[in-house]
Amino acid sequence: MRYAVDLGNSAAKAGWRQNGARRSARVPAPSDPTSTAAWRTQIRSLLDLAVAEGGEAKGLAFASVVPAAAEALHALAAEREIAVREITAIDAPLKIALDAPERLGVDRALGAWRAYATWGAPQRRGAIAVTLGTAMTLTCVTRSGEIIGGAIAPSPLLAARALSVGTAALPEITLFDESPELPGPIGASTDAAIAAGILRGARAALAALIEESIQEMLHRDPNAPRPAIVLAGGAATAGWSAGIHADAREAELVLDAILALDAARHATVAAQEVQR
Repeated sequence: MRYAVDLGNSAAKAGWRQNGARRSARVPAPSDPTSTAAWRTQIRSLLDLAVAEGGEAKGLAFASVVPAAAEALHALAAEREIAVREITAIDAPLKIALDAPERLGVDRALGAWRAYATWGAPQRRGAIAVTLGTAMTLTCVTRSGEIIGGAIAPSPLLAARALSVGTAALPEITLFDESPELPGPIGASTDAAIAAGILRGARAALAALIEESIQEMLHRDPNAPRPAIVLAGGAATAGWSAGIHADAREAELVLDAILALDAARHATVAAQEVQR
């Protein structure tokens, strides 16, 4: 079995194909994301979960936005004699037209490619990949397959943390940003008021960012159709994001991108070996 692993700031995820369907496992990120030792513990648990459900790991491809997590995975894979391949932003088959393309996060690049390849290009239109994880990001792809930029904003979880850190009396509330429920707009307690303000504010900000990004893309390419909107990440189906128009909601968009790229690469390698 070959696995895909997505190492993020909030969680580590593993994905694999079994009986024609993608299956996945997930563990939370450690409280100290800079600790390689802490990541080893979490990634070990993740690999054990995946192997228990999917079978012995013959190889894995992974993408990471956390250096300590990548280091831990390389070490664990070596100990278990698992062939490993790290996927970077430049592996996404899109042109990256940014001021500093080397700084584009691999998660944004992979999500943008998957959104464009699946929901954009088949209809001859661009795409906007929206990731709702530790950060809330938009990545815009033109109908010709070019990443032209996007936006990065704090997630509801980061906003809640910032309110607590930046004020003298406001508490850091337990905010379930992946919950299907959305609190009412008028909170009767401090905690409820914070939840209402953050989640409803995030929804309004996201809706505005998406629409303004669409208008900018159409301004740059007036004859283009409206791009596909794809929501990804744990909060893609949450109550606070439910009112956002989207062509698709795929929580594991990055995992699916890793699996697709890895499968394509191995098919190419296999074909070359047959020709030899």
